[in-house]
Amino acid sequence: MTILVGLLTTIFTISSSVVQAELPAGVTGCPTTTDLQIFNKCVLKQVEAIVPYLAKGIPSLKLPPLDPLLLPSLTVDRNLEALKIKANMSQIHVYGATNFLLEELKANPNDLTVTLKVQLPHIHVRGDYDVQGRLFLLPLKGTGNFKGNFTNTEAIVNAKGKEVTDKNGVQRLEIDRLSTKIRVDHGNIKLKTPPSHTVAANAAATFFNSNPRLVLDIASPIIEDTAATISNALATRALSVLTKAELLP
Repeated sequence: MTILVGLLTTIFTISSSVVQAELPAGVTGCPTTTDLQIFNKCVLKQVEAIVPYLAKGIPSLKLPPLDPLLLPSLTVDRNLEALKIKANMSQIHVYGATNFLLEELKANPNDLTVTLKVQLPHIHVRGDYDVQGRLFLLPLKGTGNFKGNFTNTEAIVNAKGKEVTDKNGVQRLEIDRLSTKIRVDHGNIKLKTPPSHTVAANAAATFFNSNPRLVLDIASPIIEDTAATISNALATRALSVLTKAELLP
């Protein structure tokens, strides 16, 4: 869901015409105004202009390439009623994140809040995994690599910024609160593992592919927390490029 990071960061950045040098060619800032309808129309227009740049990343804003997005490592350790999982994943590649439909955008430069709602028609994920746990009574154990295809994902993000002073006494903005609500409509996975773990891997993949709605609903808290953690980290890094005076002149 890191496409949300790209949109969230650029929306905060677009809020100021002073940061033109940090934005790609053809993208301009939106002056702060009390007329939120006019402001949001401007932001929406500039978001549409910046989308083509997101796939390759925007170095001036410290945004990495988003399609594919590379996550070198990711750790999940959760103990839910129906799902207990401890997994270390690496070299995760996410494809399709920039092929999204922006359904709703509300930004308020006065209280530094942003709400986004997007639809992602198709996401493909691949990477390596080392997992232990259980899904209901089904054991989850093994190492290998995985591939997953997920369709019609709806993501809603609510974020609020805050003013901070860095160690050099410079005022900046950072993310104060960020929450995500994610629903993946359908998905299927393939697991490839050494012979010693083939039976367990095949059983886990078969269960998921036979009951994707059930598993995705159970795993939704993990998906949402993981997306929020990654988004917060990347947005914080991106916002560190600019001062408060540049963002809100």
